[in-house]
Amino acid sequence: MASVIIPVLLCFFLGPGVGQLYNKEYKKGVFLIAVSFGVLVGAGLWYYKALQPFIPNDLTAVDPQAMQELLKNAAGQVSAKQGYVLSACEGLLTVLWLYGIVDAYRVAQTKRRTL
Repeated sequence: MASVIIPVLLCFFLGPGVGQLYNKEYKKGVFLIAVSFGVLVGAGLWYYKALQPFIPNDLTAVDPQAMQELLKNAAGQVSAKQGYVLSACEGLLTVLWLYGIVDAYRVAQTKRRTL
């Protein structure tokens, strides 16, 4: 039973692909990790570009307290106008995470039966 739970817990806590690596499905594990990482990096770059119009060019001239409020307002405006992009990235990561958990469980079950 422990050999079935371990890959599920690895996927649950560490993310998609780790349980597949534990199950010795290296191509699938690396693919899931790479896709998840790509989605995270893409979302981060998109958010950075979306915030650019709100950030002043010379950050040394801005008071740190004012900058914090400026970023808070900018994040609110970006999320209100284009929050669907972040929601899509979050949804995709959730689907990858759930797929990783279910797949790790099914493969571990199959391997356990064949032993």
